[in-house]
Amino acid sequence: MRVSVRRTAEAQPVAAAPASAGEAVPEAGEPSDGYVRVESPMVGTFYRSPQPGSPSFVEEGDAVEPGQTLCILEAMKLMNEVKAEVEGIVRRIHVGNAEPVEYGQLLFELEPLNGRPLDH
Repeated sequence: MRVSVRRTAEAQPVAAAPASAGEAVPEAGEPSDGYVRVESPMVGTFYRSPQPGSPSFVEEGDAVEPGQTLCILEAMKLMNEVKAEVEGIVRRIHVGNAEPVEYGQLLFELEPLNGRPLDH
């Protein structure tokens, strides 16, 4: 048995955006403002820290490197790390801790860096 689920209300605009940008990336895309969008790869619960009472993985204004954990998404009792794909600065966090998220929902906006920050 095979089951397919599709969202049609938002699928058409999303499909049109990569064609105009010229590049399609599943978890991150670059909108016209130059920020890299980090979107949810699944439906789940968004967590900013590894456990309750721990500091958040990242805060707005933090520098991140490729492969650095940004958050955890819990789906069906499994903890899935969402990692940065580019070196950049976290400019905006769009989801609150322990909030449910949908597939493709915007989680973070990162400003890509051309080189390493001077303080590293």
